[in-house]
Amino acid sequence: MTSDQAIEAIARGRIVAIMRGDFQGRETEIVSVLLAAGITAVEVTLNSADAVGCIRRLAGQFGGRMAVGAGTVMKAEEVDKVADVGASFIVSPNRNVAVIAATKRRDMASIPGCFTPSEIVEAIDAGADAAKLFPASAVGPAFLKALRGPLPKVRIVPTGGVDSQNATGYFAAGAWAIGAGSELINADALKPGGMDRLATRAVAFAAAALPT
Repeated sequence: MTSDQAIEAIARGRIVAIMRGDFQGRETEIVSVLLAAGITAVEVTLNSADAVGCIRRLAGQFGGRMAVGAGTVMKAEEVDKVADVGASFIVSPNRNVAVIAATKRRDMASIPGCFTPSEIVEAIDAGADAAKLFPASAVGPAFLKALRGPLPKVRIVPTGGVDSQNATGYFAAGAWAIGAGSELINADALKPGGMDRLATRAVAFAAAALPT
């Protein structure tokens, strides 16, 4: 999947589901639930158990139907490692121009973490496709709405503390997509009945992303 195709896939579902932790080899089962609910992008953080292997398996099984990316990418050399196993987008908690450059060199979508207008503009000028507003919970939808005034064309992805209830506020304020972490995917999915509860959460997030 190319950078443009990854952007298209993310825009289709407007939710980036974040997998962080040890999912005990059940990642394909989890992502099947997400895809069935209408979520079309999943990010595996590199501080997760067997992250590269997980990305390889997910890209192999779902890469034609959804964007599979890597998160918590903080070094340029990590970009090549995940690109080689099929990742189509890169997410970071920070703005690192070397990571952005490495991402674009491999034709993947770049979504670095930013917190201020200056960081967002610098990231876009460095070639980023979108800016991850992180941690979004520290500023809320009102901050995002204010950003949209001078930066109306920038794709902004609020992440950190975004759940299916407050997601509607971020979308109303102009979010292009949102990043959903433990509010969506957590260890509960591995418990009895957990996949059903995951499906309920995924459907709620997908509904929040629907245009109003």
